Amino acid sequence: MTQRVFLPWFGHFGDLVRDVLPWIWAKSQPGDIIGGNPLHGPLYPAAPEPRLWAPVAAHYPTGYDYHVRPEALEERLRAVAQDLWPRADILAWAPDSERYPKPPILLPDPHPVDVVLAPRAKPYADAKNGWPWAELARSCRERGWIVGLAGSRAESANVPANVAAWDLDPAGDAVTGTLRLLHGARVVVSLDSGIGHLASLVDAPQVVVYPQRGDERRSVVLRDGHPVAMRFADMHRWNQRLCLPAWGGPSEVLAAIDEVLRAQVLNGPIDAWKGRHLADVPGRPAIAVIREADRSLVMRPGGNDLIETTPLDDRLEAPSPGEIEHRAALCRSCPHYRSGNDQCGLCGCAFVVAERTRSAVARCPGGRW
Repeated sequence: MTQRVFLPWFGHFGDLVRDVLPWIWAKSQPGDIIGGNPLHGPLYPAAPEPRLWAPVAAHYPTGYDYHVRPEALEERLRAVAQDLWPRADILAWAPDSERYPKPPILLPDPHPVDVVLAPRAKPYADAKNGWPWAELARSCRERGWIVGLAGSRAESANVPANVAAWDLDPAGDAVTGTLRLLHGARVVVSLDSGIGHLASLVDAPQVVVYPQRGDERRSVVLRDGHPVAMRFADMHRWNQRLCLPAWGGPSEVLAAIDEVLRAQVLNGPIDAWKGRHLADVPGRPAIAVIREADRSLVMRPGGNDLIETTPLDDRLEAPSPGEIEHRAALCRSCPHYRSGNDQCGLCGCAFVVAERTRSAVARCPGGRW
């Protein structure tokens, strides 16, 4: 069989985990050359070839930044691969209609913790950067929970924790520490991000945070006014244990963590439980979650809540005048508000607050509205 070279993916980490890695694991054979970040080696079926990553590292010296156009990066990578392996077939990932299985990565030994938090702070302005992780971490620790931080040191500045992934990483490795924490966590909390997809890959019980209910099933404006499709459905489908959304700020997410830690999870069918009470669940748990691949039923003492994952095509209504004024007041009282140009210091877009507060799809990056 002709040797193949898989060119490295140089975009968002979430796309790597959810789309590119399953494709590589499904298509590659022993002896193929794998392109990728050597620091992420444990995620690949073979050690990534450093010579293929060198042009990516030179183009994005501080990590991927969507503001920096790739220009002819893929062509340069193809040229490098052609020079090094002139007889090999050269492959690059592209979206297709295939649904590849979860990649069977080898998990390291778990590092037990109660709650793993996955802060996200990119070197460019982005609405996901502003979520108040430090406040949530302090609240978790006040409850006596052992808190771990997944991801990188740069994305978790000023977030208190008991253990951090980068302190568990071997030399030349930036992912094993995170895998150890995810593997040992009682619950993982993330945004709709790469670590969220990694948590679903390793079947860690997880809570995925969104600003408002329904956002997990929509396209939401995150940066520069462009709507981005949320991928909660993909995480829910992959995770064989528990994957639930939470909406709002630290207090709402703290309540969701508490529920997950107390929940008993049962496999469906959901329809058999929709009209029943929590008291009917064997063992009388405090919370029960009935799960199917594309939806979950959360059963609480006060009633049941059906969590759907199929995308919504609805048109959101514009906020009322009262809601617009409420949003504007919250923005003006926020320390990140820039009164000189009426802009948010967190969201990274060019819109003024007067425009954002009137939008049906814009969200506060700090979870205030």
